[in-house]
Amino acid sequence: MGSLTVSQIPIIDFSDENMKPGTDTWFSASQVLRSAVESHGCFYAMTNEISMELFNSVFALMKELFDLPLETKNQKTSEKPNHGYYPRIPKAPLYESVGIDLDGSTNEEAIQMFANKMWPKGYDHFCEAINLYAKLLVEMDRTAKRLLFDAYGLDKRDCDSLLESTNYMFRSFKYLVPHKTQNTLGLYAHTDSSYFTIIHQNNVAGLQVKLKTGEWVDTDPSHCMFVFLAGDALKVWSNDRIQSCEHRVIMWEEKERYSMGLLSYNRKKVQTHEEMIDEKHPSRYKEFNHYEYINLRSKFPPQEEISNFILL
Repeated sequence: MGSLTVSQIPIIDFSDENMKPGTDTWFSASQVLRSAVESHGCFYAMTNEISMELFNSVFALMKELFDLPLETKNQKTSEKPNHGYYPRIPKAPLYESVGIDLDGSTNEEAIQMFANKMWPKGYDHFCEAINLYAKLLVEMDRTAKRLLFDAYGLDKRDCDSLLESTNYMFRSFKYLVPHKTQNTLGLYAHTDSSYFTIIHQNNVAGLQVKLKTGEWVDTDPSHCMFVFLAGDALKVWSNDRIQSCEHRVIMWEEKERYSMGLLSYNRKKVQTHEEMIDEKHPSRYKEFNHYEYINLRSKFPPQEEISNFILL
């Protein structure tokens, strides 16, 4: 079957051999996806494509990465906002993260360049494992977008156009176990600037999403479960049919938490799809440069300034 519902957040089985475009299974999955992102802005993708061997290898490599000296990690900078290394700060003392740009070159080259900065003598195992892992996440993102376009009955060529203009950023996250006197908040509540963000966790709970009812619910951190979060770009693309998923991290387990994220951005402009505009849904948003928007968001300006940037 293409989809399951065993929790408040629907699950789509991306490993189902029958889930191919044009099949009943594909159509059913597309409708589940649409309902999920319109209701809560999120869904689970379940897959067995990532073996336990690859899963264990990737998360072990992330531990090695975050254990590097601070001066080494600080070498990861980027001209793009939110694409570099972020150390722990007073507002989020349990959290640090680092990103790898997967655009402007092949993924292999981008990952190799990143590895050479972190390990100047080279690290072939890191490059091979992360490249394979990132490829699988990118394909999952592309499948989700194809399902989404089919769910709304939109032209396949429009989906291809969006995929062709998509940039990806692979980001890894580490959360410390809080001391007894520390707050358990790992990361404050927020939405992402992306189209979709895919989150994969290391079997340590902590990620929570806010449902349409206002209830915060824990997500399943199992290795076969990938949480898809709709971001601000998808909200604009859909003309508010889809809402950005508000999420946060609460560190209630006494274990360090690692997670992986794949975020999708538009190298051109974010705009509302023309078929999402009608009498009941008049146009609400301007076209805007995605990276300018990300940069604005990263400065934590008043909401009015953000609204003026994107709203007509």
